[in-house]
Amino acid sequence: MKTGMLLLPALLAAAMSAQSADYPEIQGKKIISNTVNPLLMMRVNDRISALNQLVFSDGQHINRWDGFDCTTNKAVKLYWEMLDDKEEVIRRFYGDSYDRYAEPKPQSALDDIAKNLCQSPRLKNPEWVYIEKKSKYDTPILLDTASVLRVNELLIAKIGFEYSEITFDPPYDAPYDLKLEIHAYDCQTQHDKVMAGLDITPEGYVSDSLTGKPAERRADTFVNTPATDAAFKQLCAMSTPTAFKGEGVYVPSTKKKRVSTLLGPMLPDFTNNAPQWMAQFPLPADLEKQAVQIVNPWATPRFKKLTWDMQWGDNEVVPMQLDVQPNGLMLLLENYKMFKAQRLTLGNLGQFKGGTSMSYAPTVVKQLQTNLRFPLHQGQKFTFDTVSSKSNKDDKNTVINRRCEVTGSDDARQISSAFSGRYWKVSCETQSDSGTIKETRAWLSDLNVFIPLTEWEKGKEVPVKMTNVAVTR
Repeated sequence: MKTGMLLLPALLAAAMSAQSADYPEIQGKKIISNTVNPLLMMRVNDRISALNQLVFSDGQHINRWDGFDCTTNKAVKLYWEMLDDKEEVIRRFYGDSYDRYAEPKPQSALDDIAKNLCQSPRLKNPEWVYIEKKSKYDTPILLDTASVLRVNELLIAKIGFEYSEITFDPPYDAPYDLKLEIHAYDCQTQHDKVMAGLDITPEGYVSDSLTGKPAERRADTFVNTPATDAAFKQLCAMSTPTAFKGEGVYVPSTKKKRVSTLLGPMLPDFTNNAPQWMAQFPLPADLEKQAVQIVNPWATPRFKKLTWDMQWGDNEVVPMQLDVQPNGLMLLLENYKMFKAQRLTLGNLGQFKGGTSMSYAPTVVKQLQTNLRFPLHQGQKFTFDTVSSKSNKDDKNTVINRRCEVTGSDDARQISSAFSGRYWKVSCETQSDSGTIKETRAWLSDLNVFIPLTEWEKGKEVPVKMTNVAVTR
């Protein structure tokens, strides 16, 4: 089925508009403008990426990138972002991942559109020719002759920068091995404007983009080489710009690209609660020694891994994973779907290091003052005070003061059938710059670990539910 170039964006915009309810932040809002720019619909490696720009009745702007796999005629979600009135990104989502790249997810509601787009003769894979085989940027500069468009004195052209390795762009760790620039060159005035800068994954999808006002504000960062300017002038002089030969047809390498060792992912990979990222940021040696001496020998963990689903109040269920480290400290992973948090703790009580999947570095405790000693006993009171150094010179040190008391004992099976023995009930009050938090924890004597029992919300004690508990000894 052949679909005209003007009809394609309208067809896609209508289909995307119907899917706006997929996103909780914009449910119930009325769409007053919905635009798919045909210049921002592109095909690379039989993958089509398309940008839909939506404006809602309350003034909210949304950019949404969707992808279409022409090898399967299936649609995928790439990412979407909320913008302010200056078109700066407020927040971005790759699927359920907040402010961090994630692999495209199926978008079955647009599968029918995928077939239409993929069969369109107007959306072709690039036909690259060299503008320069090796530029001052140490990469080849390419021109896509299949998409060159001349409208009166305006020349529209896609310029490509091919990379030999897979590189990752901050702040989202967006992978790419090709960068695309969409240029609008005025043949009469010789004024060049970059309408969009795009990161393209090895598969051929857009992983990050700079369009609209942000692209205009970054105009001075797009600098053409003399060879590129010469190519634009030559294209303007040609009656058939698609016949441009440059320095010859680009033939890509068939060798599989590797991830860059210098510009690889910078954000942490917490898969399976991996400890490697956190290990790059060591505790002060005296503090680690102090912590290990508190744990050993009277509170040495009697398990290797503990997993459970946690829920407090009406909040969503959060999968948790606790892994014992070789020195007896514990690494906790909290999976909030949109992001993950990892914490190095003493017995799952006080945090020594903590970061999120969106962090480039964790918060690290530099000082610990505590009179906590094991084994616990009825009526025991202890403090657990930590100081984390400021990360920026203008920031204050983070001080957290915890006051706890052992108030009772009970059967651990009342918490979960996966537990055995007894537990000590420990009531704690924690003070920090964020305010005061009250909670109770259970010290499981059979495992030697603290787990949450209750928290106080708006002055009321709320039980913490633990389900799907599994212990690996």
